Amino acid sequence: MVFIGMTDTHEGVRMELRHLETLLAIAEEGSFTAAADALATVQSNVSDQVRQLETELGVPLLVRSRRGAEPTEFGLLVLERARRVDRELESMRADIALLQGLDAGYARLGVVGTASRWLVPALVADLRERAPGVRLRVNEGASERLFAELVDGELAQAIVTEPVNDRRLEVESLLEEDLIGLVGHAVDLGREPVSLAAFAQLPLVLPPDPNPLRIEVDRAAEEAGITLTVPVEVEGIRLIADLVVAGDYASILPETAIPPELTNARTVRIAGLPPRRLAMVSARDVQMSLADLAVRDSVRSLVEKHMQTRDKPKKQVRSRPKRT
Repeated sequence: MVFIGMTDTHEGVRMELRHLETLLAIAEEGSFTAAADALATVQSNVSDQVRQLETELGVPLLVRSRRGAEPTEFGLLVLERARRVDRELESMRADIALLQGLDAGYARLGVVGTASRWLVPALVADLRERAPGVRLRVNEGASERLFAELVDGELAQAIVTEPVNDRRLEVESLLEEDLIGLVGHAVDLGREPVSLAAFAQLPLVLPPDPNPLRIEVDRAAEEAGITLTVPVEVEGIRLIADLVVAGDYASILPETAIPPELTNARTVRIAGLPPRRLAMVSARDVQMSLADLAVRDSVRSLVEKHMQTRDKPKKQVRSRPKRT
């Protein structure tokens, strides 16, 4: 391998956005030639811009090999920052467009699968009314994966399950809801609420550790001196419900995460389980765009409405005596 560019320091060379754009294009396309094509320029211009950037920073950023151009250790660091700069520029343009009344706002939100079923459709409908200029990207995934995407800057914010133990993230608690059991119709556990010890006699399907939901369930079992039998671990909540319906398994899930259309399974109240806590999380160094702030306001409003609906006592319908 040979290093591309020089590391000597020369006065008068200053980093420009086009230098970072060129570096990103090389990393994405894999070679100087392909990057030049993507940028609609010639290869010599690409080489010059990389050389200028390396001169400004005083370190080699790329090495040339048979597989093309690959970033050095320094190059990986610069690429990470360059991607953040690129996202900030995109957010800045979108904010300006929103202020001008143009249809160009862009927001990036992560949502755990246990909350997406009821939250995302309502969020999309709410944004259509309140902020029609916002384009929304939603990443659905496990909390631990969303944590990484927040730190990497891929997402601006995410709705996750607590606890959140990463000091690089800011946490705003949103709501609490019950954890309940899900079993097949044929399973008889007696009068509800059943004890966690009784429920733990069933083979369980749960998310894998370090999923926050799994952490809370394991902690409750440990405090009760119970050993859980978990022969199957699944990250996708929808698949967990399908497995309970299809087999002899049971699970413990947040109440709002259980699909209402399930016909071959039923819910069971379990005593001694902590509530599931949802939080809105963002990286401490993230700069929210106007579109991201609009999404945050919408999420807060929808969660408040959800809690009011959930906590509102249901009216009992009394049948009137028939007239004779």
